[in-house]
Amino acid sequence: MYISQIALRDWKAYASALFDFPAPTPDKNIILIGAPNGYGKTSLFEAIVLGMFGRDGLPLIARSPFSSTDKERLATSYKNFLEKALHQGALDGGRSSCSIKLSFKDDDGSDLEIQRIWHFSDSGVYRPQDEEIQIFEGDTRKPVGPPGVQGTERLDWFRDYIAQTFLPYYLAAFFLFDGEQVSAFAEREMAAQVRVGIEGLLGIPVLKQLADDLRSYASARRRESPINDKTLERLEGERDTFKFHLENKKRRFEEIEPDLLKLKEERENLTRELASFGAGSQAQLQEQLQQLDQYRRAVQSATDQLEALLSQDIALCLSGRGLREALKNTLESESVREGWENGKLQGDSNLERFLGAVDTGMSKIEPRLDTTQRNSVLDTARQAWEHLWYPPPTNCATAYVHPYLNELERRKVMEQLDNLQNLTSPQIVEILNTIDVNRKQVERLQSEITRTESIAPHVDKKRERLTTLNGQIQELDQELGSIKREIVSYESQLNTKNTELTKLAGQWDQAKPAVRRAQRAFKVASVVDEIVGKAVPSQIAAIAKAMTDAHRSMAHKKDLVERIDIDDNCDVKLLNHEGVDVRRYDLSAGEKQIFTQALISAVSSVSGRGFPMVVDTPLGRLDIEHRKGVLKHLVQREHQVILLSTNTEVVGEYLREIAPHVLKKYIVSFERVGEVGQSTARVGYFESTEAQA
Repeated sequence: MYISQIALRDWKAYASALFDFPAPTPDKNIILIGAPNGYGKTSLFEAIVLGMFGRDGLPLIARSPFSSTDKERLATSYKNFLEKALHQGALDGGRSSCSIKLSFKDDDGSDLEIQRIWHFSDSGVYRPQDEEIQIFEGDTRKPVGPPGVQGTERLDWFRDYIAQTFLPYYLAAFFLFDGEQVSAFAEREMAAQVRVGIEGLLGIPVLKQLADDLRSYASARRRESPINDKTLERLEGERDTFKFHLENKKRRFEEIEPDLLKLKEERENLTRELASFGAGSQAQLQEQLQQLDQYRRAVQSATDQLEALLSQDIALCLSGRGLREALKNTLESESVREGWENGKLQGDSNLERFLGAVDTGMSKIEPRLDTTQRNSVLDTARQAWEHLWYPPPTNCATAYVHPYLNELERRKVMEQLDNLQNLTSPQIVEILNTIDVNRKQVERLQSEITRTESIAPHVDKKRERLTTLNGQIQELDQELGSIKREIVSYESQLNTKNTELTKLAGQWDQAKPAVRRAQRAFKVASVVDEIVGKAVPSQIAAIAKAMTDAHRSMAHKKDLVERIDIDDNCDVKLLNHEGVDVRRYDLSAGEKQIFTQALISAVSSVSGRGFPMVVDTPLGRLDIEHRKGVLKHLVQREHQVILLSTNTEVVGEYLREIAPHVLKKYIVSFERVGEVGQSTARVGYFESTEAQA
């Protein structure tokens, strides 16, 4: 599938614009659109995104203030964005709408067209009901859509159609993206990047929202029932408390992370400035600061491992083998008792039918038995039936010590107790040694940094700021680490409460219809939770392989990373040919961004979607060493790639690098007519670079 045409009307600075693109070939897949900053390049990118996905596409736009999944905030931001998107001269010219038309050719050569129209009042006010979407199929432009459905339901229908026919919005960030945003995303923890990528690939954000909606529905239905269960209310209250704390921690994480990224960027810039005062002492200072940060991270990582063991496995190990064996024996005996009780209960359900048959049979005996004799026979039969279940089996518990566990949960506990045998003291000693060694290195480096800093001239203020930055970064890193551990803890407790709620709701299966519906919703939500938990690991191997291929294609230092390894927790190792994780050395900003570019490429590849890739500011903040690698990788894609470049990016030697693969070029011009800016597009490119290419 490829984009064959883009038509804009009264969108941002474009009063009218038309872009026509030929079909990609095995050797040519690049569409190059050039525009200096401020000429309308990003406006075109925004048009493609919102033309495809409407409100769902707003988080992909760098200029958008939207930064959460709150539906109300999304609607408000979308309204504000669109009111500013209407061309300045439209209302004065009597035009009260703007539109975007995207024409496609699918893999069979059939035509597909999406047109989105936004209507405004005479004063330029947009209302949600004033959005119109039209989709046409085939040469005859046959319209598609839900008959007799309007408003939100109609937009929802088109959202599903676009997801199935073109691309779901939650995967869009891996096909339509801004190079500047990739630079910011690259500074996030690699495990977080990978998890976001795989969850987007699998549509997990939608599943998580589904589970939340089901539980909200279940709670609402249960409140409709006249049945009052204090235990269920208590569990729901505890779950809501955990959810409240979890959301607060996630919100705090989202607040801290951008601040931390800004501080690290300022530190990097400041370190480069200090280096300009002299290659000797300042180069050494930069290296020492990088090493200091590396050792601090190693201390934090080992401390996190130790705390995790102390809160879980070590605590159980300290209870002693005898106590653990006793617990295992108790659980096994309770399993035996549960099986025995279930068998007895099933048998008891047939007792009365058996006695009835005996009683009926006695009526045929001659001479006839009197009432006393018949009752005696029935009592004897009842006692004989009871003796079938006594004595209980060997190793049968006399009573339940742990009645809150079912058979599956007992088995999980016993497996965990068995696994504790593999936890040995050398593991703990190794972690403690790691903490001790790295702490000593931190102390040594801090002393050396103090001496090195005193050598550099004229940098007192910058040195003080750098010291302050290091302290702030360390505090925020520690807080982020603490928050991540708390998030894991709250998620675990929340899952436990959801499981308990589902189990309790199952006991209400014969209750009122509203309660039965709530119970089913709880069950489905738990199934969704289980699917989400298993889904991410299922794609890790494919993502790791695709990332390795993409990374090796783009990286400047070809011998640095031999293989990318990702475990079930999405923790990443960049292994060289000796199997050493090169992340223990500090990666440059360019190397981090190459990792992120490799993740984007891997997700788009593994998704199996043949959708075009559109990249605004493609080379972003990439350093010179990695620019050619990224461009070479893009020309190797099987599908159409549209690059929206400034006059400082895909020009000169970089343009020559991809020139044989370029299908068509456009240049965007800008002029001001009175107080109204006007962007226009024509075939061509930056003149000075055209001659060079």
